Amino acid sequence: MKLSSLKLSVKALSLVSILLLVEMLFVGSYFSLLTKAEEEAAKQEKAKMIIARTNNIINSLFEGGFNIQLNVFHKEQADLSKYTKARTDVPNDISWLREQVRSDPKQLRLLERIDERTTKTLAMLEKMKTVSDTEAQMVAVNYALKLRTKVQKQMEGLVEDLIDFMNIEKKIESETPTIMKHHRDYLRWLLLGALFVNILAAIMLALLFVRSITSRLAVVVENSDRLRTRASLRSPLSGNDEIAQLDRAFHEMSNSLRGEEELIKASQLQLHAMIDQMPIGLMIIADNETIEYSNPTLERLLHSQDEELVGTLLSDHFFRPGPNPARFDQTSTVNGVIDLIGRKSDGSEVNVEFSVVDVSLASLARRLAIVIDVTERHEVEKLRQVFVSMVSHDLRTPLTSVSGFLQLLPMGVYGQIAAPAINEANVAEGQVEQLILLINDLLDLEKLEAGKLELSRTKVSLEDVIDAGLDTVFGLAELRGVELIFEGCEVDVIGDSERLKQAISKMLASVIRLSSSGDTLDVIVEPGQNSKAVQIAFKARRLSLPADKLSTIFEPFQRLEIPSWNGTLGLGLTLARAIAVQHGGVCGAECGASGGGTTLWLQLPS
Repeated sequence: MKLSSLKLSVKALSLVSILLLVEMLFVGSYFSLLTKAEEEAAKQEKAKMIIARTNNIINSLFEGGFNIQLNVFHKEQADLSKYTKARTDVPNDISWLREQVRSDPKQLRLLERIDERTTKTLAMLEKMKTVSDTEAQMVAVNYALKLRTKVQKQMEGLVEDLIDFMNIEKKIESETPTIMKHHRDYLRWLLLGALFVNILAAIMLALLFVRSITSRLAVVVENSDRLRTRASLRSPLSGNDEIAQLDRAFHEMSNSLRGEEELIKASQLQLHAMIDQMPIGLMIIADNETIEYSNPTLERLLHSQDEELVGTLLSDHFFRPGPNPARFDQTSTVNGVIDLIGRKSDGSEVNVEFSVVDVSLASLARRLAIVIDVTERHEVEKLRQVFVSMVSHDLRTPLTSVSGFLQLLPMGVYGQIAAPAINEANVAEGQVEQLILLINDLLDLEKLEAGKLELSRTKVSLEDVIDAGLDTVFGLAELRGVELIFEGCEVDVIGDSERLKQAISKMLASVIRLSSSGDTLDVIVEPGQNSKAVQIAFKARRLSLPADKLSTIFEPFQRLEIPSWNGTLGLGLTLARAIAVQHGGVCGAECGASGGGTTLWLQLPS
């Protein structure tokens, strides 16, 4: 079979297989030799360290023996430091040597003999020190002179063993350079052989490309250029190899692209039509704040003619609101939303919500601006503010006067009143107080949601805050027949103590109202969902809430129909959640397993 009749995959596979086989043999041999060289180097380094430790043992023993004798003769405590160090260092060095030679039985046996002699020598020296410490100097000197011969004899044998031990390691150290030289010679020949094989393989690969691949690839490259310039392609190549298949794919792609091009043109027209019909304003902005495109919705919003905005500056049409309208940097609004004032062509103004998305491609820096008319939203916000102002001044003030009148009525300020009228007045007073409380909650909630309620953040004792909240609802709990249990805590949080007390008392009051007479409410402080949070749980042991209400109970005026309560909880839980969020926390509710009570919780950062 001719080489030219083979497919490229077969040609490449054969050549790559040979190259891989050669490279695998080379890498395997190289790795083996390198591993052996590293082992020899490690063995040499280990031998050096063993020799050094053996020398340390000899030096330590001689210095220790010499200094203990000096101590016997001169009674100098300074001579004992080297002896004491020898007693500590020698056993440690022997233990280290035993760990290093554990795989060499001969060295290990020799080391055991060294250890035995060392132990005896140190015992003699210790006996000499003991006699010196307990007996008279002359007695200690006589004893030391008698013991010196035994010590010297023991030391001579020990030194001989240590020298034999070192000689074995020195032999290993001296043989290592020769072995490593042999390994380097092997590596040198291996590298030369691999270089020769790689050069031969490169020549074969070059011949293959020149003879059977390059000329056919040139046709494919030319057809790719023709395809890019939308020119007619050269005739298809003959054969069944991969290059011929690629060339045929170019011809099929050319035919397919001509059809796709028509579809893309139709899609572009459809996309432009969709953008033009979008109900929000869109425009493309260059780096110099020049408007390059605006859709009809934006043009209608600013009362501009077709493409009248194109080529103008962004700051000519939009500015920040305020007594002194200021320009703004549109780059600062990327992935954010700000409120701006749009200037129409007739000079009038419109409130808009402005956001920018980066749509840059490579070196072409462009941004897509989204403009939404929020005039109606601003009008609604104004109406809302007017309503809140009306509730705050026009409703709360008269109710305060009514409450004061009802409080004075039973006191006889306005004359004697019949008992039924007094009872009705007390009921009316309670209802007025509830209404005033509801109005206050509504105002606080409005300020929290608008971000206008300032918090005085300090380090607060959570136990003090909870105790204050319990004091606030104690009367309600006594009236409802609910027992309150709080065992205290030692936790501090950063926050506004008054607002935290308000949130806790609101949650306590809500749980108490939902609980039936005889129920127990546990207040438990425990770690939150992460290590930097603390959770306050309000658990009513016998309270059972519908599962579908747990996710909505913190919404305003949620109605509940359970045996212990039928009505709404007003804004208490909603306000508590808003205060928690303002402090960076969350609120939630959950039922216990098998109807084991209901828990409302408030989690704060600690």
